[in-house]
Parts: sequence; structure tokens; C-alpha cells
Amino acid sequence: MKTSSLSRVLPLALTVALATACSTNTPADTGPRETVAMNVQATGKIVNIDTPSRLITIENQAGEQVEVHADQTVRNFDQVHVGDTVQIDYVNAITVDIQPAGSAEPGAYIKEDKDVAKTGDKPHYGESQVVTVLAPIQAIDTVHNTITVKGPRGNVVTLDVKKPEHQARLKDLKVGDMLRIAFTEAAAVSINRK
Repeated sequence: MKTSSLSRVLPLALTVALATACSTNTPADTGPRETVAMNVQATGKIVNIDTPSRLITIENQAGEQVEVHADQTVRNFDQVHVGDTVQIDYVNAITVDIQPAGSAEPGAYIKEDKDVAKTGDKPHYGESQVVTVLAPIQAIDTVHNTITVKGPRGNVVTLDVKKPEHQARLKDLKVGDMLRIAFTEAAAVSINRK
């Protein structure tokens, strides 16, 4: 049986915030964007609770058990009962789009969010982090299908544009437009009554 701490199981996030929610300096969406995401969900039933030690034993559908320590960040521990269902959701995503020149300040922006059960609620916990990079386009090469951008630290990078539908849009870009990339990690744990 494995033992882990909820604080280690949940280093990430409750909600998936998109790039537009990263900072008040980030521009609103003005065109198409592309998101690649990985979603993982795990569900199990609570089969044992050691209240003095705050240890919860969870069993998945295959009958495998894991023992989890519910540290002090888990509020309302007394509302957790044998037979309740525990659900863990995890999302890791990257969103890319182009924003018009001057719509926001180039740079890197971080937004973090946390959701913890209020007194009287069923225990739940989640965290999210979105890192958004706004990099101005320095050059566009429609012959070789590349764009060159300047990163937040002043580094200049040339990127290959591989998808034909994106290559077709290169002619619409202008030097000074910004490549916006948002990296999102989110995880949440909730407990539902039996």
C-alpha cells in the first residue's frame, strides 16, 4: 500500500484558466487559437479512515488500494465517510494564438488560483497555474514557413510553422504582432457522498 500526502498529490490546479485570464495585461482573444491538452481523471471509493492519523484508504475499480494522508489543508475532515467517492482531475494544456501588435505588453505572466472547502462544505481542494508568454514577432518568412519571435528575456527564436492551415495564415501576420503561448496545469480533488 502506498502512502502519500495530499499536498504532494495536488501540486497543480482546480480550474483550467485560458490565456486570456492570465493577467489584466493580456489581450482579449482576437482570432483562432489552438489548444493541446492532456486530461487525467481517477476515481476511487473510501474503504477505511484512520481519523487520529488523518489517513484515508482509497480503492479503485481494480481493487487496488492507496493510503493518503489528509494534511491540515483538508478542511472539514470530519465530513469524510467510508463509502464516499474521491475524484481527482488533472489537466495539462498549451494554448497558442496570435494577438495584434500593441494589444498588451510583451513578457511572461503567471496566474495562480486555489480553491479550498469552506467550513461546512464537503472537503475539496484544487490549484491552478497558468504561465502566459507574449512574444513579439520579429520576422515572417512565408517561403520557408517560419516566424521569428523575441522572448521575454530578449532571446530571439525562429519557429517552424508546420501545419498547412497555419502556413496559409502567415501572409496575414505583421511584424510586431504577438505570439501568445499559455501553459496551464490544474488539479482538483473532490469527495462525493456515498
